[in-house]
Amino acid sequence: MKIHKTTPEEALQHWPTIAPILSLARDTGQGESSMTDYMNKILNNVAQCWVVIEDDKIIGAGLTEILNYAQHKTLHIILFSGSNFEEQSKMFPVVEQFARDSGCKSCEQWGRQGWAKTLPKYVPGFKQAYVVMRKDL
Repeated sequence: MKIHKTTPEEALQHWPTIAPILSLARDTGQGESSMTDYMNKILNNVAQCWVVIEDDKIIGAGLTEILNYAQHKTLHIILFSGSNFEEQSKMFPVVEQFARDSGCKSCEQWGRQGWAKTLPKYVPGFKQAYVVMRKDL
């Protein structure tokens, strides 16, 4: 299994395979972005598209984005989806190295409460910093 950060062109070429995988994670969110919104971010080099490849087949996909806070940069993991998270979590060192190489101080992942228990189990170093709550008006 390997992780690969796609170029915008590669993401566009493989979008028919990548989009359904990412949709699984997006569909559990709050509807902040559409798949078209994500593709626009990738094409404009605002977001990075990652694929997990096994036996020449894309079995997982993710999106990250560098956030420029006033005091530091962080890599925001927007979405990640695929089968067998335990196995695919081995890709995090590659993403973390990308973050370091990009001058990021940290990686962040916003998600459902269950991630507070699951993510640290498979990716050491992640801890719950805060919970994001929301009220629709």
